[in-house]
Amino acid sequence: RQTSCPSVWTDVAADMKTSFIVDGACTDDARAAIRLSFHDCFPAGSCDGSIILADECSTRGENSQMTGICTTLGEMATQYNVSTADIIQLGTALGIASCMGPAISFKVGRTDSSTASPTGQMPGANDNATSITAAFVAKGFTATELVALIGAHTAAKDLNDVALDTTEAQWDNTFYSDTIDGSAPTTLNSDKFLSNSSGTSATWSKFASSASDWEAAFVPAMEKMSLLGNDEASMIDCSSVI
Repeated sequence: RQTSCPSVWTDVAADMKTSFIVDGACTDDARAAIRLSFHDCFPAGSCDGSIILADECSTRGENSQMTGICTTLGEMATQYNVSTADIIQLGTALGIASCMGPAISFKVGRTDSSTASPTGQMPGANDNATSITAAFVAKGFTATELVALIGAHTAAKDLNDVALDTTEAQWDNTFYSDTIDGSAPTTLNSDKFLSNSSGTSATWSKFASSASDWEAAFVPAMEKMSLLGNDEASMIDCSSVI
């Protein structure tokens, strides 16, 4: 079995970077790619590429902001003859790096699936903290990991293309404090609920006060998300291409 990273991933990453960074700043493609990991992996509890291969980007409302990146990455997977599930995770890791976020490990060897994931699994923008926390616990994530992952909203925008924190161009923990004090350009109700719920507010405030505490929690939670439904021991580390 091959143990070194296949050279094709160096080419894929170089190609992807051309649309993720423009004039030194991360693009909307990079921001969309960051979300794509969660939307592929979470519904079925498996990172399997079905969001692209089963055309879930076009048929499900929660994926409406990602139709463009789904098309782009799907075409790249075909062009380079690589796993769609893997290229989604590369997109997320590279998107985070492009937006000046922390290094997320990238491993290849996922199994693609064209079987659509279950519907009704994605938490919504108006869901309360109790239901969101329960949904994450059901997928194997703690409340702390949930709050850490939500911090990726530092690079997110709502359906009206409005940023969710006051430092849109920076990957930082301002999102947490902006949500607490109401200074963000816009805030999802679900984020507001998590910021003041008894089960998550203390962690939310901790991350608002310390970027290093957030990063220390975010990186392993994001890597855990990227490996859902896959055997890490059988995968190849390609983190060097990020």
